[in-house]
Amino acid sequence: MALNILELLKSTVGQIKGEDFSNVETSSPLELDSINRITLIAEMENVFDISISDLDLEPDTFHSIDSLNTFVSGVMKCE
Repeated sequence: MALNILELLKSTVGQIKGEDFSNVETSSPLELDSINRITLIAEMENVFDISISDLDLEPDTFHSIDSLNTFVSGVMKCE
């Protein structure tokens, strides 16, 4: 399942940024602006069928695909 989460995150971030993220290192900084972050939150809720609370979010969550993967995996375990 972890590989699927990574691939889905790469695809989702790529769509939001309008770039191909298929070969991006998962530890590379994403450099998302505030609009991209809001859009990504909504997309992650839809793609992974999860609920994300504002209280759960930290700025470091959006640093990389790896940090997003850790966050999404944690939320999915709790639901």
